[in-house]
This record gives sequence, C-alpha cells and structure tokens, in this order.
Amino acid sequence: MMVSFYLLVLKEVFSLYICTDWSNYSMGYKHNKENILEVGYHVLRKNGYHKVGVNEILKEAGIPKGSFYNFFESKEDFAAQVISHYGMTNRQWIEEFFKQKGSPFSLIKAFYKELIDINEQDNYSSGCLVNVMANETGRIYDKLAKVSDESFESWLEILTKVISEGQASGEITKKYPAKQLAEFLHTGMYGTFSRMKVTRSREGMDEWYSMAMNFIKA
Repeated sequence: MMVSFYLLVLKEVFSLYICTDWSNYSMGYKHNKENILEVGYHVLRKNGYHKVGVNEILKEAGIPKGSFYNFFESKEDFAAQVISHYGMTNRQWIEEFFKQKGSPFSLIKAFYKELIDINEQDNYSSGCLVNVMANETGRIYDKLAKVSDESFESWLEILTKVISEGQASGEITKKYPAKQLAEFLHTGMYGTFSRMKVTRSREGMDEWYSMAMNFIKA
C-alpha cells in the first residue's frame, strides 16, 4: 500500500511538471506578462520604436529571450500588445476621471488641464505612447497603426459621451456633432505634444487649451 501511495504521488508530480509552461520561468521566477508590457510602455514611450531593440527590452524587463518569444511573436507584436494594454488602461483612467462630480464642460476643462500638468511634470519628454507610435510607425506597420487607432477611438468614445451631455445641458456648442468636437479636442491636444518636445515648455499647450475651450463653449 505504501509503495502504491508513493507511486501515485510521483505520478501527480510528474503530471504537474509536464503540464507547466516552464518557458515563462527563469532562475525560479515566473515572468509576468503585464510587468513586461509596463516595461515596454516606458521604453517605447521614451525612445520610440526604431531606437529600441529586443535586447534592450530583455535587459529592462530582466527576462531571457526564450520567455520574450513565448509571449510575443516579434518586436512588432510586442509593440502592438504594449499599445493595446496602454490603450485599455488609459481608457479605464479616463472613465474614472469623468465619474467625478462636476458639469460636463467643467470636467472637460479639468481633463485637458490634467493632461497638460502631467506632461509638465514629465519634463515634456514624451507625450502619449499612442501619439509617439502613430507618428513614427503609422505609415509603416499596419498592425501598429490599427491598434493605435483602436485605442484612440476608444478614448474618443468616452469624450463624445461627455460632450454630448454638455450639449444637452447647454454648456457646449451644438454647431458640430459631439464626435467631431471630441476628435477636434483630442487630436489638437496631441498636436501640441510634438511642439512641447521642441520648446520644452507648456506654453503651446496652454495657448491651445485657452482657444479650444473657448471654441467648444456654447
């Protein structure tokens, strides 16, 4: 009976061993895909796509090449998943932001003021990952263009809803559809990100902010 028991235990241990995906482990540490994506966000946002090689990603994430390719088919696939992950988490942040108390117009103003302040605190070094990647790779890699556009559109969906509420309450102009105003605001904001990297100043963002808020006000 004792021998049979040990044989049963060994069978279960062996079964667990062969069913485990050991490619995600190195030196006893299981690599977390979300952590790798977070590293990718910071590396790509600061340096762009073409200046970053797979070896630099491996070094920053502290993972072996085998684990990287177990999660991602290629560097392009890695970048696409980083953008998608960022797009989703940023959408969640935007949703939470607009749950605050306040009128639609006051929240729109606070939202873009917050984006400007964040970029000032970041020393005007990067802007938004989607903006960085779209400018650099949008006309080269279809996969990255598609996921960047999907992320941007998911944010516009929230902004459109808030603007529509502002139009209904009489705070925001009805001269243009809510979706067009959302596109106007967010693409305008992203345009200032490119300028701020050159001037290393918030001046252009503040000027855009003042003009854009006056434009959409009813």
